Amino acid sequence: MNRNLSSHPLVQDFLDRICAKVRASAVHDDIRREMLHHLEECVIEQMDAGMTEEEAIAVAVEQMGDPQVVGKQLNAAHRPKLAWDVLLLLVGMLIVGGVTLLSLYSAMDEGRISIIRKITFAAAGVSVMGVLYFINYRRLLQYSSHIYVGTLFIMAIPIWQDRAINGAKIYITFAHFTFNVYTAVTYLLIVAAAGLLYQEKTYVLVADNKLQLRQFWKEAMIYIIVPSCLFMAAPAMGSLLIYLISISVLLLMKGKWKLLFVGVCSMGVLLLTVLPIVLGRSFISLNFAIERHLAFFHRTEQNSFYYYRSIEAIHAGGWWGQGFGVPSERLPSIVSEMTFSYLVYSLGWVFGIAVALLVLLFLIRIARMGMQLRDGYARALIIGLTTVFAVQYVWTILMCIGLLPILAMQLPIVNWASGTVIELGALGLMLGAYRRKDMLGQIPQWPKNELVK
Repeated sequence: MNRNLSSHPLVQDFLDRICAKVRASAVHDDIRREMLHHLEECVIEQMDAGMTEEEAIAVAVEQMGDPQVVGKQLNAAHRPKLAWDVLLLLVGMLIVGGVTLLSLYSAMDEGRISIIRKITFAAAGVSVMGVLYFINYRRLLQYSSHIYVGTLFIMAIPIWQDRAINGAKIYITFAHFTFNVYTAVTYLLIVAAAGLLYQEKTYVLVADNKLQLRQFWKEAMIYIIVPSCLFMAAPAMGSLLIYLISISVLLLMKGKWKLLFVGVCSMGVLLLTVLPIVLGRSFISLNFAIERHLAFFHRTEQNSFYYYRSIEAIHAGGWWGQGFGVPSERLPSIVSEMTFSYLVYSLGWVFGIAVALLVLLFLIRIARMGMQLRDGYARALIIGLTTVFAVQYVWTILMCIGLLPILAMQLPIVNWASGTVIELGALGLMLGAYRRKDMLGQIPQWPKNELVK
């Protein structure tokens, strides 16, 4: 009866008037199916009571209520959703970033930090976030492979240019502007990987073991080996760690624990055998970077200068700090890795604890935001990008208090730099995905798979 009922003029008019009030066109088909289901039940009930089909349809439509009122109620249920709590937490993070900038500006010699440049990066990031918030995130899905290939190309550019800064080939220079591309590529790779994994077909077990093995290694190359080789060629060990943890979360969500295990083991083999020959001089920088990080486990005064200075500054901060904008000649890298240590030194343990709690609330809320979504692609995007943020926040804070090795990581959104544009853009994409959580029709979930046919 459903097919005949849907073509009835009275029912068509009723459904059209309802859908006309619902702005989210993607849910119109779902609304029509749901309304038809209720109408059919009501029509059957009336016909069982002795009415003709025409009479039953008329009564059923009348019992459903005023289509204008029903449409307005459904429109309210499917309107865009803004995560106000996340937005408020973001404002708090930006305020901390502003306080950090002013404190560093007061602490450093004139000319060493450009306050206008920093504010410009933050303003540009907010603008990009606003644009991505209103863009339909699902349009990125079809370009996932393009984003992946383009990101690998961007990673290769500074390696080809062969211009190292502090031993790392991670910068691209345009005129007088130098940009650390490896602060951006982790976000781009995770966006691409979320789309590629979502688009995979449901696995079908096949008898051809060679086909299974070939597909398995293809995925290992795409998701782990190729990106990791480029990270190590730079070398950019901090970015590599962020990427490996984030892609591991996505692969585990997909049920690909075997792929993850084999990929990581393969990287260990390459690190010991092939890479020293292929990378040549770059491997010397990589080896030096690894040895420097391993020094964390056997500290001396020579190899642990940053650790001792950071812990010394935090101890000296006390509950209320040494004063806003106070210089700290003994603490290095206060505009990058050691920013959190300087904030505690100048503003005190209370401020440091407040920042850590703000970060924790921010991470918990954006993770919950992802878990509330039905769309598997949106969920993967938000959880993957949340992991990128989480690794940087947690690692930076713990390394400043001496609990983790020092890597080239900063506090996202708090440390205003060129990477802030990408960070806020990623957050805009996440908020945009959440905004549309009730504006989508029936969408496929993200099934766990183990082999793509």
